[in-house]
Amino acid sequence: QLFLATKLPNPHYSPDMCTKVSLLNFFITPAGLEEQLLGKLVAKERKDLEDEKKHLLQSNANMLRELKELQEAILRMLQEAEGDILEQ
Repeated sequence: QLFLATKLPNPHYSPDMCTKVSLLNFFITPAGLEEQLLGKLVAKERKDLEDEKKHLLQSNANMLRELKELQEAILRMLQEAEGDILEQ
């Protein structure tokens, strides 16, 4: 194994290099670094768990987007409502 470190804030590597190595950004909190390393380990040891995590994250993002759209629709309907909305 070979570990390289740089002080550059945003180093540029060729696409060929990026396909052959794993880049870790250490400019994060210790908890974030722990999550990154744990994700790498789980992806190697238990691919099924990593796939499920990715699926759940995507599902969560979709639900948050849908929630925002519903909130905007409710606000738009309230804004367009005429008269006392409690009477309807």
